Amino acid sequence: MYSITTSIYILMQNKIPLTLEQHQQILYEILYMVDDFCKAHDIPYFLVGGTLLGAVRHKGIIPWDDDIDIAMTRENYDRF
Repeated sequence: MYSITTSIYILMQNKIPLTLEQHQQILYEILYMVDDFCKAHDIPYFLVGGTLLGAVRHKGIIPWDDDIDIAMTRENYDRF
């Protein structure tokens, strides 16, 4: 089995269309990677926009959403 980054690269190179569900699974995995990195480096961030709404209202990603919305202060972004 490939890592998520390798899988994304293969999908992009071969231009294999993704279902929304597959796309959202990749978004989850990317968000987990960002979260792990930020925790390891003590960089606070927060969810905004549709990602925040989905977390509260849908307990996950909004069913039709296809992106992740996160934010952090400029100082933390520079560290990121």
